[in-house]
Amino acid sequence: MKKSVIIGVICAFFLGFLVIPSIYAGLTSQHKELDQDMSYTHGTYADNWLLYAPEEYGEMREAPSPFSHSVHAAFACGDCHHDEFGDPKTEDDKIIGCMSAGCHDMAVAESPRDRRDIRYFYKAYHDMCMSGCHRDLGQAGEPTGPTACVDCHPKDD
Repeated sequence: MKKSVIIGVICAFFLGFLVIPSIYAGLTSQHKELDQDMSYTHGTYADNWLLYAPEEYGEMREAPSPFSHSVHAAFACGDCHHDEFGDPKTEDDKIIGCMSAGCHDMAVAESPRDRRDIRYFYKAYHDMCMSGCHRDLGQAGEPTGPTACVDCHPKDD
């Protein structure tokens, strides 16, 4: 056989049986994880959401954080959700995703200054949940949610 035919067969095998299935597996698992029903109607609670980093962030260092609206039902919408001026939203306001343009839409912090910018999604979530609400409730002696990394980001077994 010709050398070029043998090399072509080896390349086709490598591409067909190793590369393409690996790419497909990565794409389908990513879309499966991100395919969540994010619709919400006041009075109903969307539970079992997973909070993922935006794709631009790159590989996540920690597992996605589970989130349940029903656990947080006693709080007003505006305790977490706000408008473009930082004013609290009400149950009558349309609530858009936190990563929407103009809100917490910085996916990657290029500098230490960026990491302190409230537009950086990582800072916004951690300041609101762990460093803000959960810690403050705990310091006030009230029941609270998780305050340690592993409590929100469970380790894979």
